[in-house]
Amino acid sequence: MNYAGESVPDTSIVTNNGGRPRASRRPLAIVGMHPKGLELTPWDDDGLEIWLFNEAAQKVEKYPRWDALLQIHRPEVYTSLDNWVNKDHWEWLQQDHGDKRIYMIDVDPRVPNSVKYPLEGVLSLTPYHYLRSSPAMALALAIYLGYTDISLYGSELSSNTEYAYQAINYAFWIGFAHGHGIDLKLRCWQSEFDQPLYGYEGEAQIDRGYFEERFAEQERAWNTSEKTLRTMKEQLDQAMLKAEFDKVGRLSLELQDAALAAGESSGAMAEAGRYSTYVGEISRQEFERVSARALKDGEKVRENMWHAGGKCEYVWNAWRLTGKLDALNQLRAFLRDRTKLAYDTGAMLGIYRENILYMHKYDEVVTAFGGNRALYQVSRPESVDSKEIVMGSVLSLEDVVK
Repeated sequence: MNYAGESVPDTSIVTNNGGRPRASRRPLAIVGMHPKGLELTPWDDDGLEIWLFNEAAQKVEKYPRWDALLQIHRPEVYTSLDNWVNKDHWEWLQQDHGDKRIYMIDVDPRVPNSVKYPLEGVLSLTPYHYLRSSPAMALALAIYLGYTDISLYGSELSSNTEYAYQAINYAFWIGFAHGHGIDLKLRCWQSEFDQPLYGYEGEAQIDRGYFEERFAEQERAWNTSEKTLRTMKEQLDQAMLKAEFDKVGRLSLELQDAALAAGESSGAMAEAGRYSTYVGEISRQEFERVSARALKDGEKVRENMWHAGGKCEYVWNAWRLTGKLDALNQLRAFLRDRTKLAYDTGAMLGIYRENILYMHKYDEVVTAFGGNRALYQVSRPESVDSKEIVMGSVLSLEDVVK
């Protein structure tokens, strides 16, 4: 007889001693290894059957008792003497734990309590090839064995690492259990299943105060960069009056960098100010749309900036060779054009980076809000350098000076 009795088809579970595990319809608690809410587990309820995972049963101070354990890893993993969770795990597995069961990929003669996980039977529950974590495999197994009262503890699949795909799979089996009339009690991960209703209750939102803080931060940066830009312009004018040709060449390049920095602060500040007074909800798609447009527009302005730079180099070289005033005046006009284009290029970069930052912030808010949705992979804003947009291969004034 299997766990579910005669009403459930023969599961053909193979144990190390050749028999089948005892039948049981007791309420079942599947207890994960996440500390959140673990204290809610009713360990003292003798009428409750408890399943654990991997090395958990060895931590008796946290998991006082257990009836079954899932160790769904290959032998080279669970026999390793370098187990970082518990180096004595393999020795523990080889001990006889009475009538307790240790579900494994296959029966291991060295593990007295090993039970072969009935993979084919579990997979027969649905038309899908879909088991992606130990908690999901435990819940699917319980459903297959006919448990009708199941509680879940200690599984908070909220990480952005391996749990991203595991969470979706676990949610599938939770829904499957509910759909098949199982009395499933969720004592963990409740936030995932308490979400705003699409079209009715709105989306998670970035607090407007965040945009106000960003505006104040960018305003301070803009004031500083504008001061630097003005200083660079004054120094360049003085060098021109003194006909310090090489210094003019160097300062003109520094002026471009200063204009880019000031423009970037200006663009970021403008975005923060715009969103701080935005009426209505702001979706993630808005940040995506604006950042993509800024990147595209920035490319066009950047090309014009490099074109203006080429003209500056040509005229600077003519002024250096002739010392004529009309060449100097033309250089001043071209430098004004290039400086403005550099400022505008920086502004596009600032808009782009600021909206990328908001996308990441939005993702954080969604996670904190209880969501566990598929998030777009976007570059971290701090990994974007002005050189990535302001790039080109034209000959610089500094190269000409050399």
